[in-house]
Amino acid sequence: MRRTLLKSLLALAAPCLVAGALPSCATNDSMMFIVGVGVRKAGACAVKADLTSPTLSNGVLDRLFASEYVASLIVGNQVMERGSRERVRTETSRVAFKGAEVKIETPQGAEVVPSFSSLATGFVDASDGTDAAVATMSATLIPASVAAQLSPGTVVVKVRVFGTTLGGEDIESSELSFPIEVCDGCLVSYPASARDLTATGGDYKCKLATDDSDSAATDLGDTACSPGIDFPVPCTVCASVKAECKSPANNCAYTPDACP
Repeated sequence: MRRTLLKSLLALAAPCLVAGALPSCATNDSMMFIVGVGVRKAGACAVKADLTSPTLSNGVLDRLFASEYVASLIVGNQVMERGSRERVRTETSRVAFKGAEVKIETPQGAEVVPSFSSLATGFVDASDGTDAAVATMSATLIPASVAAQLSPGTVVVKVRVFGTTLGGEDIESSELSFPIEVCDGCLVSYPASARDLTATGGDYKCKLATDDSDSAATDLGDTACSPGIDFPVPCTVCASVKAECKSPANNCAYTPDACP
């Protein structure tokens, strides 16, 4: 009888395990959801956890500067509060994030690499009953080992966040589909103000950052937190170390003839 009961319990638990990944369980897609990939405000490295925060429609990974794509996911929790001071009952609906399950596909739906789990940490409170509680979670959507294998172009990342409530219940979010362009040099910008007017020839040549007023740290701006991810990189930041930044003629993202 005990063996029969144990087999029944194992059978019920089996759907909550993903082969080769961390455990998760899709109990109800409406309990937890991903709002989107948050957009950092100017001068900030962190994304504000808010349902009204702006989100990206797509991402960009420029391998000239970054080896992997890390996103700040805005996650909502709709599991209602269960704690009560009057009844001396602790809150069990808060969720501790454990990671994200990630699939990478072509725009046509073909699998690019086998699905994998991305480790992450974070915490989201319980819903107050009217509005979802919101938190941010940082997750690697394209790891370096995968990014190095990809051809330039667009992939579609499908991601689910999973975690465990303080009551011990495994919970998984609904799925977010997020297109990411993978390129080599497409985020380099060549503003007219950065053109070296002393250079010979008719081709654009980027100035080098040589003093405090025109330093790489100053020009880096919003790219300082994660260069090569989503934000343009001024050519002055990297002209002294990368040929692609010296001139669009050297950058195959702008000049196909420059590609190997």
